[in-house]
Amino acid sequence: MNEHTSPAFWPARGSLHEGRAFVLKEDVIFTVLAQEDGISWMNGRHPQSGGSFIIATAVSDEDEERATRRLKNEFALRDRLHDGWAIRPVASTQYRGRFALVYAPFCFELLACRAGKAISGIARFIEMAIRLCGPLRQMHLHNLIHGDIKPGAIFVHHDATCRLCSFGLSCDTSDAFSRTPLSASGGTPAYMSPEHTTRTQRAVDSRSDLYSLGIVLYELLTGRLPFELSADDQTNWAHYHIASQPLAPGRVRPDVPGMLSTIILKLLEKNPENRYQTVDGLIADLRRCQATLTAEGEIVDFIPGQQDHSPAIQLADALFSAHPQASDVIAAFEQVSQSGAPELVTIGGPSGIGKSSVIATTLKSLQQRKVLLAVGKVDQYSPTLPYGVLSSAFRTLALHLLGLPGGEVATWKIRLSRALEGYEELAVSLVPELNLLLENKPRFSADTFSIDARARFSHMVLALVKTFATQGAPLVLLLDDVQWIDAASLQTLDHLLRTCGAIPLLVVVAHRDLSSLSDATLQTALASLPEAAQHATTIVPQPLSVKAVARWLGGIFHVRSTGTADLATLIHEKTGGNPLFVQEFFRRIVDDGLVVHNKYQGKWHYDLQAIRARHYTENVVTLVLEQLEEMPDETRRLLGSIACLGCTGELEMLCRVVGQSAAEIRYALHPAVTAQLIVLTEKEYAFTHDRVQEAAFALLDEGEKSHLHLTTASLLADAVRQTAGNELLFRAVHHVSAALDCIQPAPQRQRFRELSLQAARRAKRTGDYLSALSYIQTARALGNAGPVSDFMLDIEEAGCEFALGHLERTRALCDAILGSPGGLTEKALAANLLAEVYMRQSEIRLALEASLCWLGVFGIQISRYPENAECDEAWQLFCQRTADAPQNPFSQLKLMESAETEAVMNLLYSASIFASFTCPRLHFLLLCRMMHLTLDHGITGASTTAMAWFGVLIGHRYAEYRLGFEYGTLARELVNRHGYDAYEAKTLLPLDQLSVWTQPLSYTIECAKACFTSAVTHGDMTMACFAACHQIINFLSRGDHLDGVLTSIDRGLAFVHKTDFQDIETVLHIQRRYVEFLRTPVTGTWSAAQALPDDLLPAPPEQAPDQTSTMLFWYWLYRGMAHFTCGEYADAQADLERAGWYAWSAPGHIHLLDYHFYSALALSRQLTPETFSADYRRSIHHHYDKIALWARINPGTFADKEALIYAEIVRLDGMNSIALEQYEKAVRLSREGGFNPINALAHELAGRFSLACGYPTASDAHFRGAIAAWGRAGAQAKVRQLEQDFPHLLASGQSRAYDTAAFAQNEVIRDLQSVIKASRALSEEINLERLIENLMTLLLERAGAQRGLLLRVSENHIPEIEASAWTRTDGVRVRILKASPMATDMPLSVLAAVIRTGQEIRTGKPEEFHPFSQDPYLVTSGAAVMCVPMFKQARLVGVLYLENRLMPEVFTAEHSRVVSLLGAQAAVSLETARLYAELLAENIQRRRVEKELRASQTSLMLGEQISHTGSWRWELVQDLMFMSEEYARILGLPEQQKMISMAEFLTFVHEDDYGRISTLVNQSVRDGLSMRAEFRIIRTDGSVRYILGIGDPVGVGSEVNEYYGIITDITSQRAAEDAMRVAQADLARVSRATTVGQLTSSIAHEINQPLMSIVSNAGASLRWLNRDPARLDKVREGLEEIAAEGERAGEIIRSIQSLTRKQDPTFTRIDLHFLIHHIIMLSRSELELRHISVDYLLNADNSFIIGDSVQIQQVLLNLVMNAMEAMAEVTDRPCSITISTANCAEGKVIFEIADTGSGIEPEHTERIFDSFYSTKAQGMGMGLTISASIIERHRGKLSARRREPYGTVFTFALPLAGQEE
Repeated sequence: MNEHTSPAFWPARGSLHEGRAFVLKEDVIFTVLAQEDGISWMNGRHPQSGGSFIIATAVSDEDEERATRRLKNEFALRDRLHDGWAIRPVASTQYRGRFALVYAPFCFELLACRAGKAISGIARFIEMAIRLCGPLRQMHLHNLIHGDIKPGAIFVHHDATCRLCSFGLSCDTSDAFSRTPLSASGGTPAYMSPEHTTRTQRAVDSRSDLYSLGIVLYELLTGRLPFELSADDQTNWAHYHIASQPLAPGRVRPDVPGMLSTIILKLLEKNPENRYQTVDGLIADLRRCQATLTAEGEIVDFIPGQQDHSPAIQLADALFSAHPQASDVIAAFEQVSQSGAPELVTIGGPSGIGKSSVIATTLKSLQQRKVLLAVGKVDQYSPTLPYGVLSSAFRTLALHLLGLPGGEVATWKIRLSRALEGYEELAVSLVPELNLLLENKPRFSADTFSIDARARFSHMVLALVKTFATQGAPLVLLLDDVQWIDAASLQTLDHLLRTCGAIPLLVVVAHRDLSSLSDATLQTALASLPEAAQHATTIVPQPLSVKAVARWLGGIFHVRSTGTADLATLIHEKTGGNPLFVQEFFRRIVDDGLVVHNKYQGKWHYDLQAIRARHYTENVVTLVLEQLEEMPDETRRLLGSIACLGCTGELEMLCRVVGQSAAEIRYALHPAVTAQLIVLTEKEYAFTHDRVQEAAFALLDEGEKSHLHLTTASLLADAVRQTAGNELLFRAVHHVSAALDCIQPAPQRQRFRELSLQAARRAKRTGDYLSALSYIQTARALGNAGPVSDFMLDIEEAGCEFALGHLERTRALCDAILGSPGGLTEKALAANLLAEVYMRQSEIRLALEASLCWLGVFGIQISRYPENAECDEAWQLFCQRTADAPQNPFSQLKLMESAETEAVMNLLYSASIFASFTCPRLHFLLLCRMMHLTLDHGITGASTTAMAWFGVLIGHRYAEYRLGFEYGTLARELVNRHGYDAYEAKTLLPLDQLSVWTQPLSYTIECAKACFTSAVTHGDMTMACFAACHQIINFLSRGDHLDGVLTSIDRGLAFVHKTDFQDIETVLHIQRRYVEFLRTPVTGTWSAAQALPDDLLPAPPEQAPDQTSTMLFWYWLYRGMAHFTCGEYADAQADLERAGWYAWSAPGHIHLLDYHFYSALALSRQLTPETFSADYRRSIHHHYDKIALWARINPGTFADKEALIYAEIVRLDGMNSIALEQYEKAVRLSREGGFNPINALAHELAGRFSLACGYPTASDAHFRGAIAAWGRAGAQAKVRQLEQDFPHLLASGQSRAYDTAAFAQNEVIRDLQSVIKASRALSEEINLERLIENLMTLLLERAGAQRGLLLRVSENHIPEIEASAWTRTDGVRVRILKASPMATDMPLSVLAAVIRTGQEIRTGKPEEFHPFSQDPYLVTSGAAVMCVPMFKQARLVGVLYLENRLMPEVFTAEHSRVVSLLGAQAAVSLETARLYAELLAENIQRRRVEKELRASQTSLMLGEQISHTGSWRWELVQDLMFMSEEYARILGLPEQQKMISMAEFLTFVHEDDYGRISTLVNQSVRDGLSMRAEFRIIRTDGSVRYILGIGDPVGVGSEVNEYYGIITDITSQRAAEDAMRVAQADLARVSRATTVGQLTSSIAHEINQPLMSIVSNAGASLRWLNRDPARLDKVREGLEEIAAEGERAGEIIRSIQSLTRKQDPTFTRIDLHFLIHHIIMLSRSELELRHISVDYLLNADNSFIIGDSVQIQQVLLNLVMNAMEAMAEVTDRPCSITISTANCAEGKVIFEIADTGSGIEPEHTERIFDSFYSTKAQGMGMGLTISASIIERHRGKLSARRREPYGTVFTFALPLAGQEE
C-alpha cells in the first residue's frame, strides 16, 4: 500500500454501522501485514471495488482465547478512542471462526520495526521521544490507562506522527482516591511496570504507562533493554523490574548527555511517586533538553520534573510529617535521662486529632538515642486479652535484646535471671521470648499461693521494668489507644507508676478524651494515672487552624494557600480542624466528584455549595454527638421523635406524627440544624449520621417511644392503602412491632394483623424470607382475630421456612396444617409443599405417593405403573383432540375459575415431577391428564408447566421435537400473557431441555439462566437448584472454558447447600470432580480410575428406593466420559453401558447426546477393520442413528458429532479417503460451532488415523489442533497427556518476553505454582554448588529481593555465610564463599534474633518502627529485610536473608510464606546435597587411599628390597609365619615358599645366639610383649648374616593371637659401622695430630726444658766429678735431676704419642683436673706467645671420671686451641681463658672454658657442631663435631653459648666415677 495515499475504505463508511458486526465476503483477499503478541494484522482488499480495510484477529488457535479477550476489551473502549491519537476499531467481525476487529485503512509501520537499534542522533531521539509522548498524553487526558505500552503498541506514520494501538489491557483511570487497585490482567514482561507485576501493593495508574514508556525510550536511545536477561531468565522479568537498578543510558552509549540519562532513569523509578507524574511534565523536560542541546551534544543540567504537576491528589498518611508537639515528649525524656527519675506523659484528645502522630514522631527521634523502647498499641477488638498491651510492648523489647551481640545478650541473661528469680513462670507467660533470656528454668516459687496473684504479677512487672531501665539507657514505654486497655493492664500500669521508685523510666500513654469514654470505671482509672506518677505531663494535640488547612490544600492543588481559603474555611467548619477528619472529609468530597481536576486547563475546581450540603463522615460523629447534650429540651425531644421515624423521611409525615406545623418544626430544630445534627430541605429531613439518630433515639423513655411508634404505625397504615410500593408497608409493620404493648382495641389489632400478613407476603415475594417470618410473628402476636386465621399464617410460614431450606420445620408445619380443620384447597397447597419437602430429602417415592393420595381425595385415581400401550393410546387421543396445532385450542382458552380444579392441577403437576424420577410412563399420563383438564376447564398456572413438560416428553418418546418446542414456547407465552410469574421458572426449565433439539445452545443456556433468576426471584428454590445444575450441563455441552465452569459449579454448590437439596448437591459434586479431573494436569500416567470414586456413587434404586435414577445416570455418564477422555475405552464402554440402564430417567435431556456420542466412540476406538463385526455395527448404529436424526433437525448443534461418528464407522469399513473427509468435516463444523472438546476429539482421532495411514505431517497438525482446542476448553490434564505422548510438538510453544502475557488472577495460586516449580527444581538438584545457585536465584526472583545471603548455622549456633547473591541488570549472580557475617553484610541483630528465637523476622519501610530500628545496618542502608530460619527435623540448620533497598514494601506475608516453604525444602535439599558431596569426597578419598595403598604395596616391596627388610605375620595358634618375598630371600628360602613355622625359623639362628633368641621369643609370647633383637643366621648356602628382628603382639583384650613384625639384614650395615668406627678413629687421630702439630713450638719448648736441664745437670755433675776430691753427693743430685728430667721428657713424648697413635679407647678412672693442667702445660708456650692468661676456677671437690684419657685430652686440647684462635685478632682488651669446674646435684662434674674473643653469633650457635661447618677461614669443620661425639660417648653433651660482653663459653658435664651406671 502506498503510504502517501489514503486508500478507499470498503465497505463504504455510509453502509457500515460503526460498532456493529458485519460479515466478511468470501472474495476478500487478505494480506498479512504484521504479527504482534498473538494478534495478526491483515489488509483486506475487495478485488472488484478495490476498496480495502484492516482487520486484527488471533494468529492461531493457541493464541485465540487470550487474543480474543484483548480484542473484545479494545472494542468495548472504541467510543472513548479518537482517531487523532489511536488506531480505533470501527466494527467487529468473524474471520475463520475467530473474533476480529475491523479498522479503517491507515499507513502501517509499527515502532517495533525500529526497536533494537539505537536512534543515531541525540536531537533525532529527543524529537522522536516528544512525538511518542503526544498520543499517550491524549489518552491520559481521556481518563484511560493503556496498560501495555511497548514498541508493538505504537504506529509511526509517514508524517512522523504517532498513534497508539493494542488497547486490549486498557482501562478507565480510577479517581484520585480510589482505594481499589486496577485489575491488570496481563502485560508484556519486558516493558511492564513494577505495579503491573502484582508483586507490589500499589495500584496500576497512568504512571505505570510512563514507566513502560521509559523502557521504550531507553531501548530507542541505547539499542537495548535496561535489563539484559539470558535465555533461561526470560520468565523472570518481573523480578528485575522490582529489584534491579538499570544502568544509566550514558554508560551504555557514551554520547548520551547526563541530563537525558537522568530523565530516562526518572521514568524508570520503582516508586511511582518518584517518576514523572504526567506526560506533560516529561514533555516539558524533553523540550528543555531540545532547546539547550549544543552542537557538541551536551545539555545543561537542571532539576527534572519542575513543571510536573500531578493531576491526581496524593494524600500523605498524615498532615504532620513531624508533629510539633512531639518536642514535649522529647523534653520529658531528656528530663528522665538527667534526673534518673520516672515520668508519665499522657496524650489525650478526640479521635484523629494527632495522638498517634505525636507518638510516631517521638519514636523517630528516640531511635537515634541510647534508649530501650517498648512500644504497644491496644487492639480495640480484643480488649479482654489480659495484659495484652504490656505483653506486646515487652515482646518488642525482648526481640530487640535477642538481636544484640552475644556478649551483651549474656549480660542481659544474668541481669534478668537475677531480677526475675522466682518469677520466671509469670515472666515467660507475659513475654514468651524471655524464655530465651532466662538462665533458670521457669518454675513456681514456694510462695505462689501465699500472696495475691495480681500483686505477684505486678511485682514481676516492676522487677522487669527496673531491670530494663538503667542509667545511660532509660526505658521508654509507649502505649497507644489506651482507651481500649483491659483492666488488669491498667491496674498493673498504675502499680508500676506508684512503686517504681527512682528509675530512668518514661511512660507515654495516648487515649481519647476521657469525657468521651462510656466506661466510668475506665475513665476514673485513666484520670488517676497522673496522680500515681511522681512527675506527669499532659499533652493535648491541637487541631489545625484554617491557615494550616489552606496551606495543605495549596500543596495539593499546587497553588498559593490564599487561593484555597474559602474551601479551607468550609472544611475547617465541617471538621473542627481535626487532622484525620480533614483528610477523611476531603477524600470523600473528591470521591463524590465535588472536587475535580480540569485536565485541559490544568486547574482544580470545587463546588462550595454542594460541599456545604455534605454530611459528616464516620469519624466526625464523635464531635457532633457531644453537641447533642447541649441542645434545648424541646429540640432534643423533637429529635428523639424524628429518630423514631427513621434516619430520613418526609416533613409532612413528621408534622402529622408530632402534631406540629412545618414552621414550628423548623423553628424547634434550628439549633440542631446549626450544629449540623440534622439537615432540612423543603420536603424532607435527614440525620447527618446514623449515630446521631441512635443518640437522639436514646433520649426518649420507653413510653414515649411506644406512643410515637403507634402513632406512626396508624398514620403509615392509612397511607399504605393509597400507595402501591412496599416501603411504607414495611415501615408501618416495623412500627407495629415496636408498639405491640400499646395496641389494645380489637379492631386496631385486627387491622394491624392484616397489615402484617400483607407485609409478610410482600417480603416473601421479594425473597426476604427472614423479614417475612418476623412479620408473621408480629401477626401472631396480635392475636387470632378477624379474617386472618392461624391456618393462613401457618401456610405462609411453611412457605418461608421451605424457601430458607428449613425442611424439618416445614415438614412439621405441613403436618400440622393437614391435621387441622380447613378447606381442601388450602390443604392441597400444604400437600404440595410437603411433597416437595420429601423430594428435597431424596424421598421421591414418598413424595409421589403423597401427591397421588391427595389426588385420590379429589377423586382422581391413576395407575401407579402404566404400560407403554396406555401411553400410546393417550397420545393418539390427544392428537385427535388438538390436530397437531397447539396454538389453536390453547391460545383461545379462558382462565380456570374452579379453585378445586386448580388445586387438582397443582397436585397433578407435583405428582408428574416426582414421577419423572421413578416412572416416565406415569409422568407422561399425568401430563396428558393435565392437558385434558386444561382443555376442559381453562388455563391455570399449572397448565403452562404441564404444557412445557408435555413438549419435552413427546419429543423424547415420539421424536416430535419441533412440535414439542412449539408447546414450550406457547407455555412461556401464556405465562407472560396471564402473569403467572410463580410458574415462569417451571416453564423455563423444560424449555431449556426442549430447545436443545431445535435451537442453538446459546438459546438453551439463556433459558437456564432465566429459569434460575426467576426461580430465585419467586422463591421456587427447587426449580432454582435444577436450573443451577442444568446451567453446568449446558456449559459442558457447549465446551466452555473449564475455569468458568468450575466457578459456576462452586456458586451453584454454595446456593444449593443452603436449600438442603441433597440430590442436586451430589450431582454438582460429581460435575465438579469431573471438571477438576479434566483441568488438573498430572505427572505420569493420566487415569480416570479415581476421577469419580465409588464413594460418590449413590445406591441403586433397588437398595435405596429413594435415590434418583437420574443421578445415577449422570454419575455413570460422567465417569464414562472421564475414562474416554484419557483413552481408557474399555472402562468407558462399561460405565456408559451402566449409564444406559438409567437413561430413561433423563427424557429429552441434552446429556442423552453425550451418552450416545461417547458410547459410539468408546466402542469404535476398541475396534479395527478386522474386528468390526455385524453385532458391533448394530451397536454403534444404535447410537449413531439417534445423533443423525438430531443432526437433521438441528445441524448447528449435532452435525459435527454425526460427522465424527460416521468417520469412525467408515474407518472401520476401510474407506480411508471418506474417513479423512469426515474427520475434516467434524473438525470444521465443531470449530465453527465453538464446540472445543468435540473439536479437540476430532483433531485427536484424525491425528491418530493419519498417523496409522502414514501421514506424520498431517498427524502432527491434527495433534497440535487437539492440544490447542483442549487448551481453549481449559482441559489442561488432557493437554499434558498429549504433550507427553507427542513431546516433539512443544518446541515452538514458548512465549517471548516481548509478547503480552496473561497473569494468574489468584496470587495464591501463582505463589503455589512457583513454590511447586521451585521445590521440584531444588529436589532434583544434587550438586551442592548448583543447588545453592538455584536456591538463591529462585529466592531473589520470587521474593523480589535485590540481595540475599544463605547462612549455615552450626550445632552451637555459630552462623557462616555459604553464599551471596545479588541482582544485576543482566541477571542474578551467586557467589559461593565461606565467611563469618559482618556488620557490613547484614543487620546482625536480626540474624541473632532469628537464630535465638527460630522465628522469621520481616521489616518494612525504614520509617516504620520495629524492634530492630536501631540496627546500624538498617539505619544506614534503609533496606527492607526478610530473615527466615531453615529447619530440618526441628533443628535450625540455616538462615535465608533477603533485602531490597529500592522497594522497601516489597516483602509481604505472601512472599514470606513462599520463602518459608522454599526454605523448608532447601534445608532438606541442602543437607542431602551436603551429604552427597561428603559421600563424593569420601569416595574420592577412598579411591585415592586405595590407589595410594596399591602404590604403597608396590613401594613396600621395592622398599623391602632396597632396605633388605622383610615383613612377617605369625599366627600363634597354628604356628605359621607368613612372610614377604624379601623375608624369604634373606633366609635364602625358595621364592615360592610363603610360610614357615617358628620352630623352623629358629633352626636358621646361629648357635651362639640360639639360646638368647629362643628365650626371648618364649618370654614375649607368654607375657604378650613386643620383641626386638639383633642376631645372626646361617643361610642354607652356609653364609652368615646379621639380622635385626622386631615383632609386636596383636589381639583382642589381653589375649594375643598373632604377631606382626619385620626382619632386616644388617650385615652390610654392620660392616659399614665397623669401617666407620675405623675411619672415625683415624679421623680423631688425624685431628689430634693436627692439633698437636699446631702446638709444635709449645711442645718443643716443653721438651727443650727437661733436655736443657739434663744437659746442664750433666755438665755440673762432670764438673763435680772433676773436682778433687770429687763431690759425689752433688754428682748424685745431678744424676737424680737428669733422671727426673729425662722421665719428664719421656712423659711428654708418651703423651704426645698417645694423642697421635692409632689405638682403641680405654675407659679408666681419670682425674679431670690433672688432664686440664696437663693440656695447659702443653699449651703454655703458645699461650705466652699470644699473651693469653689462664685463670683457674677448679671448684669441683670430686673431679674423677670414667673415660678414655686420650679422648678427653683431645676435647680439652681442641677447646683450648679454639679459644686461642678466637682471640687471635683481639687487640683492644686483655685476652684470657677461664677454666672452671663444679659438681652438681646429679652426680656430675661440670666443665666450662670461657674466652674473651669475638664470640659466636646466635644463629651459628647450633650449627658449629655440624660436620664440615666452620667459622674459621682455614678450618676443616670437624674438630667440634668429633669433640661433641666424644662427649656424647661419655654420656654428656657439649654445648656453647655467648659470653657477655665478649667471648664464648663451651661447657660439658660428665658423670663422676661411681655414678656412671
